Amino acid sequence: MAIVTECVGLDIGQTGLKAVRFRRRLSGRETIDYFQHPMPFARPEDLEPARRVHSLRGFLWQHGLYATDRLVTAIPCQDLFVRTLSFPFKDSTKLAQVVPFEVENLVPMPLEDLAIGSLVLPPGLTPEGTPRESKSSEVLVTAAPKDKVAEHLRFLAQADVEPSAINVDAMALFSVTQYLQGEGARVPQDLAIIDVGASKTTLCLVHEGRPVVLRTILWGGNHLTHALAVRHVCSFAEAERRKRTMAVEQVDAWLEPLLRELRVTMQAYEGPERGRLTHCWVSGGGSKLREIGGFVARHLGLYPVGPRQGFGANSPRAFSIAFGLAIHPKIIKPRWRFKPSPIGLALDLKGVTDAASPKSDTSKHDRRLAMGAALVIGLLAVADFSIHLMLQNQRVAQLKATLQKHYEQSFGTSAAPGDELDQARYHMGVIEKALAVVDSSQGQGKVLSTLSTFVKQLPVGTTVKMRELTVDGGMILMEGETTSFDAVEKLKQSFTSSPQFQEVSVTETRVGAAPNEVIFRMTVIMHKS
Repeated sequence: MAIVTECVGLDIGQTGLKAVRFRRRLSGRETIDYFQHPMPFARPEDLEPARRVHSLRGFLWQHGLYATDRLVTAIPCQDLFVRTLSFPFKDSTKLAQVVPFEVENLVPMPLEDLAIGSLVLPPGLTPEGTPRESKSSEVLVTAAPKDKVAEHLRFLAQADVEPSAINVDAMALFSVTQYLQGEGARVPQDLAIIDVGASKTTLCLVHEGRPVVLRTILWGGNHLTHALAVRHVCSFAEAERRKRTMAVEQVDAWLEPLLRELRVTMQAYEGPERGRLTHCWVSGGGSKLREIGGFVARHLGLYPVGPRQGFGANSPRAFSIAFGLAIHPKIIKPRWRFKPSPIGLALDLKGVTDAASPKSDTSKHDRRLAMGAALVIGLLAVADFSIHLMLQNQRVAQLKATLQKHYEQSFGTSAAPGDELDQARYHMGVIEKALAVVDSSQGQGKVLSTLSTFVKQLPVGTTVKMRELTVDGGMILMEGETTSFDAVEKLKQSFTSSPQFQEVSVTETRVGAAPNEVIFRMTVIMHKS
């Protein structure tokens, strides 16, 4: 049996569901399957959780995604607090102690209400691709309200889904570049990943090979579709069809809000000590708009990526977030290595939430007491069962002795309990009645006699497979299979020519599912003697 590593990335959007199933065999061979399901959203009732749960359950069931035990989902950046913090030391123990206090000063919420995840970013890379020497460290911190994570888990639980990990959508975009780089692609070290969805745009800025800025811009392809619907006075569906046939220059005026937010984000990060980003990759469903990648790159002063950088026709452009979730580094290890890669950066808000649950010494002591109490109860139950079984055996032995004593008083000590002769006669009568049903020596209309006569009339050389055979007195009802219609006719003529049969009729003849297969039903009535 081949050993397969499998993971499913599930991207739950406002207007659709996307899933990517990633499989890697022990030999290194990989298979990637893409699944998509649009969801209506025009009416308020379309956004009800019950309808969305029904759509999700049907989507997973239709494509067989319930069979996997590794499924990763994502929470959008707009529901999180995301910052990159710098520290003048690199001790991981000190970082783990200091990060929560830094977050407490930045987030207007108590720490106990937050699921805080952090990633210590590796050193930046030089233009030659070597790590920079630095005594400081940078930490990517995400703080998610626990109620948001719990709400996400409850929604998935209603669809009978328990994710293995909960990532952040922008970090899933970064995982795509890690995968392409692992495949040998020359992915730029300074890259702006822009995923244009239906209702939002997800942004991930990568500087020196590290994710440094994660953000959600509340502008998506539906805003452009609504603008076209107003301009052309048409329905939303008609405007969507128009958009798919238009070039980006025809709608550039409506893209200005997105471009403005992108410029602000990049200018806020870039500076003299950080340098500028060089390349841009536009993904998501909005990337299907013709020439949008080059248009956005040109207005941001960046170079668009292409096949030379590994973003060719096979790159998961429209399924970028779902693909990034499916190759979660904590689940999908690098080829031929069974330890996490040092550059395998990914978040798991589910694991952070589970780890943040209270585990005090008191609770451990209570668990030990509960286990001890359960053991004592189990021992008492076994002892009680043994005592009851022993008393029951003693009672049965006493009843047997009393019964034997009364029997001897009534019939004497020489008579054995029970009348074996009468019992033997009774069993012989039962056997004779059973034999009378099939014994051909006791008259006509018996099963064995009828079957013997029927089998002897089967034509030699004709293959007949019995599906169902019913014998009712002198009538035989048969359903069988043979190789041709001529064989059915030959079978009928063989029975008709026999003087022992009164009537032969074929009630149904049809072609079977397999080649050279004919299915027929036949009724044969024997002469009464």
